[in-house]
Amino acid sequence: MQLSMKYLFSLSVILFFLSASSALYAQSTITIGISKDANSTEFNEFNQLLKNEIVALTKSEHDVKFKEVSANWNQTQVVQNNLQLMTDPDIDLVVTLGYIASTKISGLKSFSKPVIAANILDQDLQKLKLNSADATGIDNFTYIESIIQLKKDMFEFSQMFEIKELAVLIPKAFQQNFPQITAYLGRKGTNFNITYIAVGDSSSTVLSQLPENIDAALVLPLVGFSTTEMEKLFYGLNRRHIPSLAVSGVSYLNRGATVTLSPEFTFQQLARQIALRIMKISEGINPSEIPVSIENPQRVAIVNMESIRATNKFPKWNILNESILINTSKFPSGKEMNIRLAIAGALENNLKGKMAQRDIEIAEKDVQIAKSNVLPQVSIGGSTVWLSNNLVEAAMGQRGAFTLTGSASLKQVIFSEAAFANIAINKLLVDNKKFYNDQTVLDIVANISGTYIGLLFSKSNLLIQNENITATMKNLQMARAKEEAGQTNISDVNRWVSELNLNKIKFNDAYTTFRTNMYQLNQLLNTTIDNSINIPDSNSIGETILPDHNLLAQIFENPVLTENYASFIVDEMKVNSPELQQLMAMAKIIERKNSLYTHQWYMPELALMGGADQAFIREGTIQPPNMPVPPPPDDMTFNLGINLKIPIFQGGKSSTEMKKSVIEMDKITDQKDELISRLEAGIRTNVQKLRTSYLELELSENAATAAGNNFKTVQDAYFQGAVNLIQLIDAQNVMVRTKYIANIAYYQYVLDYIQVQRYQGQFIFLSSEEDQKAYTNKLQNYMLLATPD
Repeated sequence: MQLSMKYLFSLSVILFFLSASSALYAQSTITIGISKDANSTEFNEFNQLLKNEIVALTKSEHDVKFKEVSANWNQTQVVQNNLQLMTDPDIDLVVTLGYIASTKISGLKSFSKPVIAANILDQDLQKLKLNSADATGIDNFTYIESIIQLKKDMFEFSQMFEIKELAVLIPKAFQQNFPQITAYLGRKGTNFNITYIAVGDSSSTVLSQLPENIDAALVLPLVGFSTTEMEKLFYGLNRRHIPSLAVSGVSYLNRGATVTLSPEFTFQQLARQIALRIMKISEGINPSEIPVSIENPQRVAIVNMESIRATNKFPKWNILNESILINTSKFPSGKEMNIRLAIAGALENNLKGKMAQRDIEIAEKDVQIAKSNVLPQVSIGGSTVWLSNNLVEAAMGQRGAFTLTGSASLKQVIFSEAAFANIAINKLLVDNKKFYNDQTVLDIVANISGTYIGLLFSKSNLLIQNENITATMKNLQMARAKEEAGQTNISDVNRWVSELNLNKIKFNDAYTTFRTNMYQLNQLLNTTIDNSINIPDSNSIGETILPDHNLLAQIFENPVLTENYASFIVDEMKVNSPELQQLMAMAKIIERKNSLYTHQWYMPELALMGGADQAFIREGTIQPPNMPVPPPPDDMTFNLGINLKIPIFQGGKSSTEMKKSVIEMDKITDQKDELISRLEAGIRTNVQKLRTSYLELELSENAATAAGNNFKTVQDAYFQGAVNLIQLIDAQNVMVRTKYIANIAYYQYVLDYIQVQRYQGQFIFLSSEEDQKAYTNKLQNYMLLATPD
C-alpha cells in the first residue's frame, strides 16, 4: 500500500510537469482585422506583404489569423467595414490600409480594441495631436507617421519653380473625406493662386479641366487611378510644360511626375513598421504609448530629370544642386535606340559608307565605258561648203559652188586583246571596290558598336555617380543628426559637405562624358549632332552581342581551348577577311595585265570599218570643155574594210611591263603573307584579351558586391558610433570604385568580343538566327576535332 501511494505521487508529479510544459509552449491565437479602401492590385500586394511580416515577427509566440474587408473606394462602405471589425468579438486588433479607412477610424472618439491607422495623409491637416512621448495618448489607438507634409511641400515647390498659378488635383474621395483641405492649403501667406480640380479615374477629363494659365500642379494620392491612367496624366502635364509635385513619393516619379519631397518609404518598410507595432501590442503595450514616428531621413527634393526636360522648366540651380536626381540619362524627346538600330542607321547614313558605295558605282560605270570600246561605233555628219569660182573651175566639174553633203561611219572591233583586258580589269576593280566596301561596313559596325557601348558605359557611370551622391547625402544627414544629438562634432558634417560637393563634380564630369558620347554617336549616324537618344538598360547588350556566351565560358576556362578558339577565328579570317580579298583581287588584276602583255606579242587587233556619203545638193559645177570627165555621182557612195594591226616593236615596253607585273605579283604575295601574319597576331592577342575580360567579369562583380555589402555594414556601424568617419568614407569610395571597375570589365568583355568578330571578317550577332546556330555548331565541331582525347 505504501509503495502504491509513492507510485501515485510520482505519477502525479510527472503529469503536472507535462501539463505545465504543454501550457508553456502552447501558442495563443490573435485575429487581426484588415480594413482596406479597395481591392486593387497595389492594395493586395501590400496586404500580402503585411501579413508575411506580421507572421514572421510573431509566429514564435502567436498563431495569427486575418479577416479582411474592402470598400471599393466607397466612403459609406469604409465606415461600415470599420464598425464591423470594431464590434466583431473574434477580432483582437484592427489595421486600416488606405487614406479613407485610416481617416475614418482616426476620427472615432473611443476605441474598444487596439487600432493601427497605417495611412495618415497629413497630421496637421487632420489635427492629430501627440503627447511629449510622440504617442497619441488615446487608449487603444496609434498610427504610422505620414511622410507627407502638404503645406510645407507646396510652398517649397512654389519656390522651386516660381509658381504663379497652381492646380491642386484632389481625388473625389479626398474631397468627401477631407473637406477642410482647401481651407488648409489656401490660408494666408501664399503668393500664388490655387485652382482645385476634382479627380475621378480619367486622365483626359482632368487634363481638359486644367485652365490655360496653370504653370504647376500638386498631385494628391490618385486613389482609384489605374497605372496606365496615371502615366497618361503625367505625360499630359509634361507635354503642356506643367511641372508636378507628387506627394505620394518616388513611385509617382517613376510614372512621370516631376518632383517629390516625400522621403522614399517602401511597402516593405511600412509593413515592417505595422508588424513591429502589432508585436508590441501582443506583448501587452497599449497602442496609446507607442510612438507614431518612423525613422525618416531629412526631407530632400527628389527630381525626375526626364520630366524636367519634358516640361523645359528647370528649378533654380541652388535647389537642383541640393536635390536627389533620378532618370538623369533619359530624354523625353529622345529616340529609343538599341545597338541593332544604331548599326542599321549607321550603315544607311554613315558618310564613309556612302563614299565607299559611290566608289562601287563609279567602278561599275568604268566597266560600262570599257565595254563601249568593243561595241559598234556609229557616227553621222553633214557639211555645207561654198567655193570660190577659181576653185570650182579647178575642180573640173567634181565640185560645185555650193554643196550640201551627209556622211556616216562605222567601226566595230572584232578582236582586241587590250580592249578585252580593259573590260576584265575594270570588272576586277569593281570586285576590289566591293571588298573595300565590305571592309568599310565592318569598320562602321565596329566603330558604331564601340561608340554605342561607350554611351552605355557613360550612362552606367552617370548612374553610379548619382547613387554616390545619394549615399553621401544620406551620410550627411546621419552626421547632422549625430551632431545635433551630441554624438559627434561639426567636423564630420563639414567633411561630408566637402565629400558631397566633390562627388557632384564627378557627377558633372560623368554627365559631360555621357553627352559627348551621344554627340559622337550622332556623328557616326550622320544625323543632327545634338539629337537626344534614349538607350535601354545595359544588361541586355551582352545577350544581343554574345549569343554563344555559354560556349565561350567553357572555352575561356581552359587555356588550350582558348588557343584552339583563336585558331578557329584565324581560319574564319582567311575565308571572310575583306582586306585579304582585296589583295587577292589585286593579284588577279596583275595576272590579267601580265596575260595582256604576253598576248600582245603575237595577237593582232582586228576591226571592221566602213563609211557612206551622200551629196544632197551640188550647185554651180563647171564642166571643162572638150574633156571627157564624168560628173560626180548623185547617189550614195560607201566603203567597207578591215583594219589589222600587229605590234612588232614598241621600244621594249611589253617585255618591261611583263617583268614589272612579275615583281608586283611577288609583292602581292609578300603583302598577303604579312597581312595574314598581322591579322593572326591581332586575333590571338585579342582572343587572350577577351579571355582576360571574361575571367575579370566574376572577379569584378564579386568585388562590387562585397564592397556594397561592406558599405552598408559600415554605414550602419557609423550611425551607431562603432566606426569613425574615415572608415565610412573609405568604404564608400571602395564601393564606387568597384562598381566602376565592374562596369569597365563588363563593357570591355563585350568590346573585346566585337573586336575579335571584326578580325574574323563578319559579325555573327548581325546574322539570322539560323546562321548563328550554324556558326555555333561549326565552332563546337571545330573544338571537338581540335581538342585531343
